[in-house]
Amino acid sequence: MPSQNRLSTIHVEPSYPAVQAEPVVGLIVCSNDYITELEMRRMLKDERIALSATRIKHEEPSSPEMAIESLHRHIYEIAKAGEMFDPPDAISVFAYACTSGSAVISQQKLESELHQARPGASLTSPMAGALRAFDKLGVKRVAMLTPYIEEEGAVVADCIENSGFRVCASASFNRISEVGIAAVSPESIFEAACTMDSWEAEALFIPCTLLRTSSIIDRLEERTGKPVITAHQAMLWDSLRLAGYEKPVSGYGRLLKKPALR
Repeated sequence: MPSQNRLSTIHVEPSYPAVQAEPVVGLIVCSNDYITELEMRRMLKDERIALSATRIKHEEPSSPEMAIESLHRHIYEIAKAGEMFDPPDAISVFAYACTSGSAVISQQKLESELHQARPGASLTSPMAGALRAFDKLGVKRVAMLTPYIEEEGAVVADCIENSGFRVCASASFNRISEVGIAAVSPESIFEAACTMDSWEAEALFIPCTLLRTSSIIDRLEERTGKPVITAHQAMLWDSLRLAGYEKPVSGYGRLLKKPALR
């Protein structure tokens, strides 16, 4: 016998205008990177900007030669990563979150691969964002602090210099494993950056998305008196620029603080 207490559903219409569509940034993150989403969201507190992530396979290197080879393999994953975001036109800005990978693989090649899956979408990366940031800040000479082994650091330095800038000082924590890189504390980064800063440098660049730098950017700028550009910060800045987001983001360096720089 049917129940006498049947649920009655009332159909209602929204009383207020539809929620305005806000930008979505599609993060393409390496499989061993658990830092990027955390750092990006720490800096971007405006929850109307969505950060949606997928992952690509990254092989842990066992030698300097393998470290570079594993980065080259990322190119075969970019289009597949783009296909993971549905519907196809939901995301117009993608961010490939690997500094050394975006130094090894050209911006043109990365965009070409992404466009196989998502034609017309914009793509940035830590390296693309940093190079654009140097230009926007009027910086020509940078001091660079990396976590990388010599071979990987040289690839990043070459990319900077081939783009018309100069690395006038550099230092490294010389870590080959991703676990070792992620274990470097923000305070260690701060102390090393203060120690290696060069009077000749106009800015300080700290690459690698496995380094946790968001909490020290403002302090470093205050200590050195120079702009500080980090992997996550530069990638976020360029993502917001491509998405047309013009609000200031305070607390993470002058690059994000001034909308005019976008």
